[in-house]
Formats: sequence, structure tokens, C-alpha cells
Amino acid sequence: MKNRENFIPGIYNYCDRWCERCPFTQRCQNFQDQPNLNLHEGNFDEQDFLEAIQDSLRNAVQILEETVKEKGLDWDEIESSAETENFSFDDPNYTRSQRQLQEASKQYFLQANAWLEANEDLLKEKEAEINKRNELGINVEKEANELTEAFDFIYHYLHFIHTKIKRATNGLHDSWIMEQPVQNDANGTAKVAIIAIERSIQGWESIRQAIPESEDELFQFLVLLSQILKGVKKEFPKVDEFIRPGFDENLAA
Repeated sequence: MKNRENFIPGIYNYCDRWCERCPFTQRCQNFQDQPNLNLHEGNFDEQDFLEAIQDSLRNAVQILEETVKEKGLDWDEIESSAETENFSFDDPNYTRSQRQLQEASKQYFLQANAWLEANEDLLKEKEAEINKRNELGINVEKEANELTEAFDFIYHYLHFIHTKIKRATNGLHDSWIMEQPVQNDANGTAKVAIIAIERSIQGWESIRQAIPESEDELFQFLVLLSQILKGVKKEFPKVDEFIRPGFDENLAA
């Protein structure tokens, strides 16, 4: 049985969805409640999977109910109103700068993804070059590790940035979310987006140095990401003050 008292409340709300690298998986309820196929080896059948999904859904509803109660709202009232009311999901009335930010992050995804697909052969050639130098006895471990890390960053955050910016800008138009000027979902989501942007910039810079023949093309991604980063910080002036549960706290105390 999991020690639920050890979980960090809400840590999964403002992470970068990179569980393999996270030091807090043992304290994350979202991670611990995921179906663990390895535990079942070859005996994880369809019924096991369905039961695991049902458990996850029940946990999600429980977390939502607890959050609603913390806000001082009536969960039963919300449940009954959800059955009778029609909800509108129209986009908020974004400001011009918010729409530009969303469009820029979308363009980054489209352009970067297109470059990665178009230059697959070039990347394979670079990999072959590194392997050849390694066979000649040249120590390329550091270079290879840096390039692998760079592509890990790029691929992991490729669509993540646009998704988080869209959610963060949506939050700016939610009066419930914005009741708290600092510790709100919009700032928390924007902070995760900034982390993803900064790591992507680091990744593209490493790739630019490793593949100088593509410098002009890669430079456009660095410029675009820098513009997005500047825009996020301007749109969310209190983003640095937001405390992400677990990640920004002194848990040793």
C-alpha cells in the first residue's frame, strides 16, 4: 500500500512530464497511480488494464473533489449543475500579444518539426561521423552526450511549449484562477513553459555548434524561442514568484 502521506500535493500539475528524469516519482501520486506493466510481467491482461484505468479515474475525481472543497465550493452542487447546464468552450477574448504568443509557439512547433523531419539524413551522417571518430580512438564521449541531450530536449518539448502557453494564456481569462495574483495556475503553467523554452534554447545551441553547416537555419529557432521567452515573461510578470510544489520548495526542512 502506498504511503499517501508522503505525496507532495499537486506536484504533477507543474512538472515537465519527464518522469524518467524526475527525482520526485516516489512522492508523486500521479506517477505512483499509473499502471505499472513491469510488475505484471507477461500476465497483465485486458481486465488488469481496465481495472488500472478505473482506479486512475477514481483517483482523478477524488483529487478534483478535494480541490473544489479547498476552494470553499459545494461539490454536490457542481455535480448536479454539470448534468443540467450547457457549457461554452469558446476561446477567451485574447489580447493581441497573447494571440501573438500562441501563434509564435505554434510556428516554432511546425518549423522545428519540419526541420527535424527534412534533415533526418543529415543527423544520421553526424551520428556516423561521431562513431567513426570514436573508432579511430578519438574521445568523443562528451560531444556525443551533449548532442544526445540536446535532441532529448528538442523532441521532448517540441509540442509541449505551445500546449503550455495556450493553457497559461487561457488561465489569464479565468476569474477563478486569477483570484490569487501569484500562486495561480496561469503563472505555474507559464513557469513550466519557460523551463521548456530555456532547455530547448540550450538544445538548439548545442546542435548549432555540432552542425555548423546548418547554422543559418538553426539560428531562426534560437531567435524565435528567445522572442517567445521574452513574451511569456512580459505577459506573466509574477511568474518567477510562483512556487512549484516540490520543485521550488525546501523539502529538507
